[in-house]
Amino acid sequence: MSLSRRDFLKITALAGAAVGVGAPLLRYLLATGALSKVAETHYLMGTIVNIVLVAEREEQAREAIQKTVGKMRDLILIYDHRRLDGPLGQLNANGVTHHPPRELVAVMRQALHFGQLSNGAFDITVKPLLDALQKQQPVTQTIRDLIDYRQVVVTEESISFSIPNMAVTLDGIAKGCVVDGGVEALRQLGFENVLVEAGGDMMLQGVQDGDGWRVGIAHPRSPGNIIAEFFAQNQAVATSGDYMNSFSTDHSSHHIIDPRTGHSPSHLASVTVLAPSVLEADALSTTLMVLGIRDALSLLEALPAASALLITKDLELIRSSRFPSI
Repeated sequence: MSLSRRDFLKITALAGAAVGVGAPLLRYLLATGALSKVAETHYLMGTIVNIVLVAEREEQAREAIQKTVGKMRDLILIYDHRRLDGPLGQLNANGVTHHPPRELVAVMRQALHFGQLSNGAFDITVKPLLDALQKQQPVTQTIRDLIDYRQVVVTEESISFSIPNMAVTLDGIAKGCVVDGGVEALRQLGFENVLVEAGGDMMLQGVQDGDGWRVGIAHPRSPGNIIAEFFAQNQAVATSGDYMNSFSTDHSSHHIIDPRTGHSPSHLASVTVLAPSVLEADALSTTLMVLGIRDALSLLEALPAASALLITKDLELIRSSRFPSI
């Protein structure tokens, strides 16, 4: 969900000031000066990243934010396939990368898990297909034969392809990984009451008067407006939609591609996912867009810790069984 800074501030205004402790106590501590709420905006991964935390001393908080941004930048270098001297760049160029960073091993295993879970609706080996589409080249059978997450071999010692000329992209999962990494970095620095958000993918920690954070979902056909709201706490939120990077006026062609067909999925306008981590929410929001209504709801029933709100092309709102009331 690509939010402008104004959109993000709208969400945090709805959410209020509660970040990790009871709202009445937090308001009292902020009012008396015992605690300060510190917020900074940075530009990473081609999007706005917002970090908000509550601390006893502002100087300490800003130092922690700078260290956290540094950690997030390090993770971006690991996950970026565009960095030719990085582990993913080496993997795509040579078919193997040796001694991969443990963070990359963990994310690759998660990505392959989602590939298996979705029967290929989520597939990080889709890069050759995406490259062909970007260059407006035909998607040949030779290219289609390169799309198969099952041909990626991941061990602690190396990551490799079983088929020559394969290539991977982590664009469908990396942003969530980076946000999770930011939250973990702040936790290790002693900050539990935080919000880290990147392009609309965020971790919501804390409550507001017992109800949680009040979150607005963007209207897929009316930019700047909200189509639904819900409350959540201590959960990750991510949204994928056909309106974010649409290549046709009717939104039939957009940046989300079904790896199995080479075309944009045609049933849903957007999907908002709640999950324990931003990695999971990020990957699932894309996966569910590709799967369509029936298969998306079926998958969610098998994932007790995840839920979603599906919005159809006709703007019908469909909640999975565990998604909060809207």
